[in-house]
Amino acid sequence: MRYIWIVRHGKSAEGDPGQRDHDRPLNPRGERDGANMQKWFGTQERAPHWVWTSTAVRASSTARYVADGTGAIMTEEPRLYLSSPDTVLDCLRSTPDDVASVAVVAHNPGLTYMVNQLGDSHVTDNLVTFAAALFATEAEWSNLHFGQGQFISLTEPRSLT
Repeated sequence: MRYIWIVRHGKSAEGDPGQRDHDRPLNPRGERDGANMQKWFGTQERAPHWVWTSTAVRASSTARYVADGTGAIMTEEPRLYLSSPDTVLDCLRSTPDDVASVAVVAHNPGLTYMVNQLGDSHVTDNLVTFAAALFATEAEWSNLHFGQGQFISLTEPRSLT
């Protein structure tokens, strides 16, 4: 069995005038949620060993919390910035064969669409910031398709406090 974590980036700052969207950092709530989620990820039996992340500052900061909590390898993937579910799926298909559990950290609305297409049921109308949806699949990474995930859980930062 292989495991897939779909993680939306933490709450981000509004950004300064003239600042690119790509460069917006996490805000104080995003940092607090990050510390809580880092501890929580460290306790998960199916914690990710590999983390794909968007190159956006808020996403890579979120991914760092996940990787630091689990000891996972973190890899930035430029295609994940504001990506569609098809792009997320393509990224997952590139996961090394020896990885049993992987996380993808990226953005809405693509990730909400992704969690609702990866399995065979509707999961949520809105994947909130730093939420983590877990799926299981028997598919090889290179042969992963929509509908092959079995939804296991959805954890939101507010449920940990």
